[in-house]
Amino acid sequence: MANKQTDRISKSLWILRHEGPFSLAEKTMKHASKKIGKRKKISSSEIPEAYNYLANPIFQIDQKDITRSMNINNKSSTTPKSSLWFVPYFDHIKYGGIYTIFRFMEHFAKQGVATTIVIFDNKYLDKQKTYSEIIEHFPGLVDCELIILDLENETIEDLPERDMAFATIWMSAYLLLKYNQTKRKYYFIQDYEPLFYEGGAMYAMAESTYRFGFTGIVNTPGLLWAVNQRHALEGVSFIPAVDARYYYPATKKDNKRVRIFFYARPNNPRNAFELGVQIINQLLDKYGDRIEVITAGAKWDEGLYGLSGKINNLGLLNSLEAVGDLYRTCDIGFVYMLSKHPSYQPFEFMASGMATVSNRNEDNLWLFKDGENCLLSEPSPHAFTEKIGMLIDDEVLRKKISQTGQKNVNFDWNTELENIANYILQNKN
Repeated sequence: MANKQTDRISKSLWILRHEGPFSLAEKTMKHASKKIGKRKKISSSEIPEAYNYLANPIFQIDQKDITRSMNINNKSSTTPKSSLWFVPYFDHIKYGGIYTIFRFMEHFAKQGVATTIVIFDNKYLDKQKTYSEIIEHFPGLVDCELIILDLENETIEDLPERDMAFATIWMSAYLLLKYNQTKRKYYFIQDYEPLFYEGGAMYAMAESTYRFGFTGIVNTPGLLWAVNQRHALEGVSFIPAVDARYYYPATKKDNKRVRIFFYARPNNPRNAFELGVQIINQLLDKYGDRIEVITAGAKWDEGLYGLSGKINNLGLLNSLEAVGDLYRTCDIGFVYMLSKHPSYQPFEFMASGMATVSNRNEDNLWLFKDGENCLLSEPSPHAFTEKIGMLIDDEVLRKKISQTGQKNVNFDWNTELENIANYILQNKN
């Protein structure tokens, strides 16, 4: 494959995957077919990124692959002693879903399960540096085996045999489908990932993975219900706990103005950035100096939206400590989540003492109770502004929502980890 086409495909993977649940910097899963440009008689620069991406051989499956996988899945009655995890390249191990994956991985290791980690999408990764980062934050994985898979020169069949194996993102489900050197296959699902894309090719390929016959380990009861009802996927759910080292309420707030936080990520459609900035403008028009607006989550130019000098835009914060410190100073937090997972932000808002506002989403009603632990709004900016305004104008309501929210996110990681470990390790089938 020509270097120019290889570079373009790497770039396309970055574009398509950067929208994913872990904000991953995809770089290297190369498209292996050399005939794309010649067959169509077009240059590689004219090939859409999605075409390059989905032409990768790992996505070429048929019913025989699915049947073969189903025939060997869950055939072992013995307690698994070894595991293999297909994990995508990550920028920051301590953020969001990737941190949750390693949290569970370490818990299994502490139960005596030998761990093999396969990073499948960056063959140029510094193996020693990545291993050092893993054990720095998860010392229980010190004995793990780390494999940097080179899909251009290696195959799934080259991977070692393990008692159970996990996919952790929809792309990796295609690898797990073809990895048959195991007796149990699990799908670690942290959002309804088809909704990361418009209704098209990428959506279809992501949605297909829920029909592969894997057992789901699903982040939140609402998400498990959604994939079960739509795709008949069976499994177990857990509730993400809030890390009390970072997220806890301030003993006292001395804000002269009501501080409002917006989780602003322009490149993640499910967070409805365009609606959020309209809300901010409407709030500033109505309340002026009575409020102070802070945003964080990603870099963006507030001047493009008429907000230059009107808000405090912090961009991407560099540590969980900084996130927690910020949240404790804020009175109100609002966030959109348009997929089937409530996102980690509302949990963290509530635990940090913020009165929380989010969009109505039936898949998240197991947690969100409108008027009790949060306020829920229709997605219209005007409707959101009205709900946030209720909290600005009514300090008693704001304190009630804040206090109830804090009580309702009192989940414990040890309990959640143990429940999943018991489900898997005691599953005799």
